[in-house]
Amino acid sequence: MYRLLRWRMKNLFKSLFFPAPKPQASASGGSGRPKAREEAGAEFYSDFGGLWIDRRDALAVLDRKAAEDPDVAVLRPQIEQFIRDGYVVLEQAVSHELIDAYTAELQRHIASGISPLQVSVPVQGPQDKSVVSLADADVKAPLSKILDTYACMPSALPMVFNEAVHKFLRAVFEEEVLAFQGLHFERGSTQAIHQDTAYVVADRPLEICASWLALEDIQPGSGELIYYVGSHHALADWKYSGRFKHYNHERDPHAEHMGHLNSLVERSEAQGLELAHFLPKKGDVLIWSADLAHGGSQILNPDVTRRSLVTHFSPQSATPNYFRYLPKDKQVYRTYQPGCHTATMYY
Repeated sequence: MYRLLRWRMKNLFKSLFFPAPKPQASASGGSGRPKAREEAGAEFYSDFGGLWIDRRDALAVLDRKAAEDPDVAVLRPQIEQFIRDGYVVLEQAVSHELIDAYTAELQRHIASGISPLQVSVPVQGPQDKSVVSLADADVKAPLSKILDTYACMPSALPMVFNEAVHKFLRAVFEEEVLAFQGLHFERGSTQAIHQDTAYVVADRPLEICASWLALEDIQPGSGELIYYVGSHHALADWKYSGRFKHYNHERDPHAEHMGHLNSLVERSEAQGLELAHFLPKKGDVLIWSADLAHGGSQILNPDVTRRSLVTHFSPQSATPNYFRYLPKDKQVYRTYQPGCHTATMYY
């Protein structure tokens, strides 16, 4: 068991920090990047490119797409906010019935003592986390994250791919949607302000979005999600070792990593960006852009929970970095319903 956990952790951190080759065609299911991203002369806010919403002329592209596509026209106000602010809130996107079914199924996993679910837990050291079984984890501790529940719990899938989120991501990605990482929180994360692109790695680093689903009414002082409005485009790229979008604890000095985290706050405040606190109602979903600077506020009331489900998505033609370290028979995209696919490195 100890050797298995060491192997998992070694490959977990390799998958987070090293570029991955494309998987076999049968696993990717993609058909290349859409035209709006490849258009000649397109300029992006980041040196690493991005989705069409990350182009400097994204509002003009939105005008054109809304005129051509009725689905985009309906979503135009939300997409315009997403381009400007780096996030959008979809109120009551998930029904309370779906959330209650998911919560009940998760409690059955916890009570069973033999669940296949795995949990990322904080530890001391340069890697600062480990992966253990659900039975061995304190899921109520800050920074504990139950991993990829959608891979083991059927009740998670209709929440992850709820209609509102799927339609929005389909418009933003211009292709089918892949959920490739899931994180269930019982408590506030207390995680420092950060950008997902430093840790959530795909072969096209800016072509990622995340959703944050409130599984209960979120209370002030619970360690609520915080984010700097507009930081996704306002802050220039932080390049690790002068060239990489992602952080690698073996390659990059700890001081450089801390410099990145500190600079996000310093640069956001220097530009007068608003630090917003997310206090949603049960069923609300926030979607944010890959480079939005966000984190978890301090837990001021330890008696309240902050139950939430985070999912990281990409276009299906992108490749999660962890595919590099999985056997080819595990480099699989599973289809939940047309246009909705999942991948996992854990199960």
